Amino acid sequence: MARELNFTLEGVQGNLKLEYGPFKQRLYQDGREIKRQGRFNPKYHITNTNGEQEEIKIVYGLDFVHVAVFRGRKIDLEERLSTREYIVGGLPVLLILLGGLIGALFGIIGATFNYNYMRKEKSFVKQLLVSLVVSVACYIAYFILAICLQFCLLYTSDAADDRI
Repeated sequence: MARELNFTLEGVQGNLKLEYGPFKQRLYQDGREIKRQGRFNPKYHITNTNGEQEEIKIVYGLDFVHVAVFRGRKIDLEERLSTREYIVGGLPVLLILLGGLIGALFGIIGATFNYNYMRKEKSFVKQLLVSLVVSVACYIAYFILAICLQFCLLYTSDAADDRI
């Protein structure tokens, strides 16, 4: 389920490729993996056009966009969405109000899917339909998980009562 972003930066030798997925991020320069330094604030050292090593950071923000911080400048690696797209794509996040932490998990997964889809598809009608379908799917998955957890808790408490 890894995704790829191919890009170039002025002053950097060759092509760069960011490979990312849940809990995974790798940066390649001309097909060669660059060693990641740091866990929570990862940095990479890439080769510039003079053959020297320079530091680059890849950040994934709350706006669901990968940004490269190179030579003190922030460079968007993905297209930013419009306000309307952020609102429509973020509908699954409303599960936070209903479902707390578990709802937030389903909501963030749904919103991430919506935003990735919206970067590919430019028809607002299709974006809206996909967002509504994903939102409904997130709500249904949340309720199924909640019902299963209730049955598990009820079953274990009944079994414990029977042993007493």
